[in-house]
Amino acid sequence: MFSKTLLFFGAMALPFAALRGQAPAVGHSEAVAGELVKAGYENVRVLRKSDTLFIGLENRVYRWEPRAAADVLKRVMPGTDSAAIVSLTLLRTGIPVTTVIVSRRQYDNLLAGRVSAAGFSDSVAALLSDRGYRGAAGRLRPLNPSFNKFDVVVAPQVKLQLGNFVHPLEVQFNVAPAVNISFRRGMSLTAQVIFPVFNNIIGDPEGNTIRPGLVVLSQAFRLPFQFFTTVSAGYFTRNRYGVNGELRKFLLNGKVSLGGTLGYTGMLQLVHDEFNYSSIGLVTWFCDASWRYAPYDLTLRAGYGGFIGRDEGLRVDVSRRFGEVSIGFFAMRTAGVMNGGFNFIVPLPPRRLGTKNRIRIRPAPYLPWEYRAKGLPSMGRTFSTGSGTDELLFNLNPDDIRKQLGKQILNY
Repeated sequence: MFSKTLLFFGAMALPFAALRGQAPAVGHSEAVAGELVKAGYENVRVLRKSDTLFIGLENRVYRWEPRAAADVLKRVMPGTDSAAIVSLTLLRTGIPVTTVIVSRRQYDNLLAGRVSAAGFSDSVAALLSDRGYRGAAGRLRPLNPSFNKFDVVVAPQVKLQLGNFVHPLEVQFNVAPAVNISFRRGMSLTAQVIFPVFNNIIGDPEGNTIRPGLVVLSQAFRLPFQFFTTVSAGYFTRNRYGVNGELRKFLLNGKVSLGGTLGYTGMLQLVHDEFNYSSIGLVTWFCDASWRYAPYDLTLRAGYGGFIGRDEGLRVDVSRRFGEVSIGFFAMRTAGVMNGGFNFIVPLPPRRLGTKNRIRIRPAPYLPWEYRAKGLPSMGRTFSTGSGTDELLFNLNPDDIRKQLGKQILNY
């Protein structure tokens, strides 16, 4: 079995060692790329250098990235008898995010039962890096590009609120289809409409109205030294419109991150078929730091900022992942008011998504929801653009993919 330390440093040197090797096996690379395109993967690039097969692609086939990585390895490994290493880079909106480096020998040992799923995962190097991709496959023209394809994503929305003795539980349920399209690397447009299905929340002026949801144009970049940034403009959640930017720096292969957001917005709300709005003039901001304890898939995050109610305060989050499910708790203090609650993210069926058409209708892959112990105070509230760094890197944490890869290959 490989030493994890030796494999990690070997992986960092991999692109340079491979590029000094023999000329690429073009025919073999084209055959692998054709197999991946046939399976529905997008932005596919494949290049063989020396004993390494470099692959870059975007997963629009499976809901979960570890499942997609296992599927890719299952497809390419039978044709890589002479390649000792597969370097797989996973993209999001055309941006390379995470690279998974797998030994062919360890893969064969896993299938033969000579190593356990956990032992195989320990031999995998998963890096929040695009060095190998940039030095090899990233120079190629992508096959089956994801740009100018329409995804119609139908998402449920649920809002719960504790009421009084007459209405102990107030519920709002909506269906919110959205059209997503990518124009170029990192640039995407989301246009959403909210259709109310059921609503008994008292005092909600728009809960029974068909209204716009997210209408956002976003541009994301991967910068040197593990920086990611997004800039978004349009109509956000909580009836805010304007512009918002986010910058995040990752350390220790994604285990630590430092980030900040800055928004400049106004209010825009559809009430009784009329739009009420204010001019853009509110500045919101939030700075935070997070730490992920990989053995327990536990993430701690703390931050301080200014919210849409013109209050400032502190928020602390603790969350843990169980495969595709994430459960978290939070506490905040802002404007002298304490509040807290819990949130979760759960997957929605199906596991495999349709990929064949230029216009694709699919359900939302996940349902996020947050509950606050005190629902009435407006302090500590912020808005979402639906296109921040959390969305950009969702399911692409290197430790998550590495730990799940062996089990996904065996259960494929």
